[in-house]
Amino acid sequence: MAYHSRKSPRLKEYDYSSENYYFVTICTHDKKCIFGTPEELNTFGIIAKRELLQIPSHFDHVKIDQCVVMPNHVHAIVVIGCDNGDGTTEKLDMIVGQYKSGVTRKIRKLAPEMEVWQRSFHDHVIRSRSSYEKIWEYIAFNPQGWEKDCFYCR
Repeated sequence: MAYHSRKSPRLKEYDYSSENYYFVTICTHDKKCIFGTPEELNTFGIIAKRELLQIPSHFDHVKIDQCVVMPNHVHAIVVIGCDNGDGTTEKLDMIVGQYKSGVTRKIRKLAPEMEVWQRSFHDHVIRSRSSYEKIWEYIAFNPQGWEKDCFYCR
């Protein structure tokens, strides 16, 4: 039996623990709208937002620069700073994995059978000031453009 090899969405040879700004998009399982509306998050959306804003309290030298929770996805600019003083740095996949796990644990206390996230996440290494500004603005105005969003669903 042949197994399908899944292609990694990460850049080959890139150190995702290096100091940088990263644009991250995390989608819900089957892109189902479980977080409410762009205008009003429901209980699950509030959990997703709260956990997103708590990431810096779990990781030294990591901050969330801009973020939004949409009905079926989350966008954030994650900033990874310098090492933790002991020669270690936080890796982007570890940060996102812990975030997804925390949200899932809290939501499953309310809805034990719910599948919350799709596998993996999308990231983009922000390499210029102009790219940063476009992404920051995209995230800030994503709720107003919901009906034109590629993830739009009713």
